[in-house]
Amino acid sequence: MRPIFRTALVSTLTIAALAAGAVPAMASPTDSVAGDSAAAAPARLSAIQASAAAKTSARIASLNSAIPRVTANRALSDAERSTILGTLNADLAAMKSLAAKIAADTDAATARTDYASIFTGYRVYAVALPQAHFAAAADALTDTVIPRLTAAESKLAAALAGKYASKSTPELQAKLADMTTQIAAATAAADGTAARALAVTPSDYNANHAVMAPIRASIASAHAAAKLARADAKSIMAALK
Repeated sequence: MRPIFRTALVSTLTIAALAAGAVPAMASPTDSVAGDSAAAAPARLSAIQASAAAKTSARIASLNSAIPRVTANRALSDAERSTILGTLNADLAAMKSLAAKIAADTDAATARTDYASIFTGYRVYAVALPQAHFAAAADALTDTVIPRLTAAESKLAAALAGKYASKSTPELQAKLADMTTQIAAATAAADGTAARALAVTPSDYNANHAVMAPIRASIASAHAAAKLARADAKSIMAALK
């Protein structure tokens, strides 16, 4: 069999690879600063400021790394790229502002309040960065991976019904049917997932720390179904050589 659509299928899932690992847990900003006393206040203020400097610095570095990757990500639609960059740049500015403000705070109570907002006000690791990954993965699936698989399925169906009808077997027809089923499953899981990811806010996460979990599950499900569809296609092509 001529290597029809082989190149596309071999690489069709590459751009949908997920960087959706576990989101780092956020330590409570008040764990080590409760119970102020006048004598210990300067030490507590210094401790809060040191921790804030480390936390904001880490987020600034992560955002500075993510922004150019999002800018260059061809899987994202222009509208979604703009939305993501708006969030990341706003969070970057906020982290820099908070770092300066906490460093200038003169009492532990004010510093503690500002410190807490690093987490509850922005959720860089829990929301902003994951939603960028999820939106890109969903767009890659819906705009590239699934259309390529659908085109491959159509060509394989035509080949089994036409030029390679003599090689069509119940087993190959079953694989073709499964490919169709898996493409439908991937489509159902991926559709609307990018929009759902980008709709999540820090307030949503504050109210429900599992708010991103269904989105992650949808991406994983779509990706798994697409892989199965690709495997079906490869099996059929191998049989038609």
